[in-house]
Amino acid sequence: MADVIPIRKPLSISPLKTSQVLGATIATLGLSDSMALMHSAQGCSAFAKAFFVRHYQEPVALQSTAMDPISTIMGSDGNVKKALDHLAQNSSLRVVVVMSNGLSEAQGTDLTRALREFRDEYPQHHKLTVLVVNTPDFYGSLESGYSAVVEAVVRHYVSDTASEPRVKTIRKKRINLLVGHGCTAADIEALQRLIEAFGLKATILPDISESLDGHLADQDYSSVSMGGTPLQELPRLTESIATIAVGFSVYRAGKYLAQHSEVPSFYFDHLGDLVQCDRFIELLIELSDHAVPEYINRERRQLQDALLDCHSVLNAVPIALAAEPELLSYWLAVAHMVGLQEQVVMAPSRYSQLVELPCEQVLIGDFSDLHQQLLATPAQLLIANSHAQRLAEQLSMSLILSGFPIFDHFGGFRQRRQLYAGVRDTLFELANQVHLQMVHRPVYHSPLKQSDVNDC
Repeated sequence: MADVIPIRKPLSISPLKTSQVLGATIATLGLSDSMALMHSAQGCSAFAKAFFVRHYQEPVALQSTAMDPISTIMGSDGNVKKALDHLAQNSSLRVVVVMSNGLSEAQGTDLTRALREFRDEYPQHHKLTVLVVNTPDFYGSLESGYSAVVEAVVRHYVSDTASEPRVKTIRKKRINLLVGHGCTAADIEALQRLIEAFGLKATILPDISESLDGHLADQDYSSVSMGGTPLQELPRLTESIATIAVGFSVYRAGKYLAQHSEVPSFYFDHLGDLVQCDRFIELLIELSDHAVPEYINRERRQLQDALLDCHSVLNAVPIALAAEPELLSYWLAVAHMVGLQEQVVMAPSRYSQLVELPCEQVLIGDFSDLHQQLLATPAQLLIANSHAQRLAEQLSMSLILSGFPIFDHFGGFRQRRQLYAGVRDTLFELANQVHLQMVHRPVYHSPLKQSDVNDC
């Protein structure tokens, strides 16, 4: 259990927090034929797009309702309805997620009422699925925005399924896999391949392994998401034999699905150590009655060997963590496997899950607070997003990039972290950073060493 300690000050100087809207957009892009609509001014969506383009190095489908000073004062419901009407004319669009932000929340927009009026005024767009989530900037962070969209998707499709009278069908080889924002496209690909190796098929929600994996598509640009969870699979979530939720950010969606169906649910904070990975494999064995594939056994032995190789380098190395709770849980598990010592653990916002983290205390603050803490308790490694680059340079620390955004490192958006192979590669990355600091030390020569003729 951790003590959660907020740092009180009137403003954030160097924000660690990432807006809820960004997390909500990532989750939306994990749905096929979908689009995120931010109820905001154009500058707000343009600013958000800049983060996505730098992180994923790809264009991202994100629209705004183009609020202006007049609509902000007099009411902006009309902007929402006009934007939905305009988007609905795109024949390939099937889902729109309407998200609020700080501006529209402060203005007092009721998105649910605006959606109801849109349905009354534009009955010709009845086939378009519209989901509404409240994601203001003044509380929460990326993780809560991501969680809100996944929960909204599950609520919409599971509620619709429950209201339809029909014979209960169980698909014995189908499972639901809810993945948190801590899973990259590479992690999801590995999870899908692993589940298929056990003879099972997963409905992954949200699935960014095709929409945000960085590939050359047949078309130059698409106004809707390319890839993602097939929408026709969502009403059948209640027909699976199990639901597996990986990450704090999808726990609420998993619990709602469990409450409104007879599907048993299993929860994993992460897949970042031997215990959790073994537990995941054992669950797949139980669900499929299938033997463990040999390549998985080999990856497990490779991780065990990596632990032996890296332990002597990483043991007792002081580190600092600054990330969302889901990522903090992962990195603390990795740290405890090899004896890394967490000096400072910092989160961007208060979450109920923080008290469950395996550390003494978690601070709520920003990078300026982290700077002050590291001056008092120095660390050798810093694990955070790209906004920590300057801080790491000022304190001569090695920076391990994790989270969102990562804009000064190629391939960061699909770095594999989860499961045996992902943890193995993470250990090597940590050990290499520590080793780079060690090789610059001068070679030690004992004063007792006797001179050799060749040394003269």
